[in-house]
Amino acid sequence: MKKKEQVREVHVSFVRRLRLTEKTCVVCQRRFTGVKKSLYCGKACKNKADYAKHAPERRSARMEKHRKEKGQKAQ
Repeated sequence: MKKKEQVREVHVSFVRRLRLTEKTCVVCQRRFTGVKKSLYCGKACKNKADYAKHAPERRSARMEKHRKEKGQKAQ
């Protein structure tokens, strides 16, 4: 007869220590402290930068959708 293997669960917590540096937001030029790769001071500036980067594609997609809906209503 095989013996059942004894197993003990141990909860382990890891702590990462990230070095913070003083940086300048690329959108609003405010000073903030963040990790090395952060570019924006908060979500609002991140969303503004994303909108500015993709505005032409989004605008053309919205215009195309509007034209399709308008065309369907006219028929």
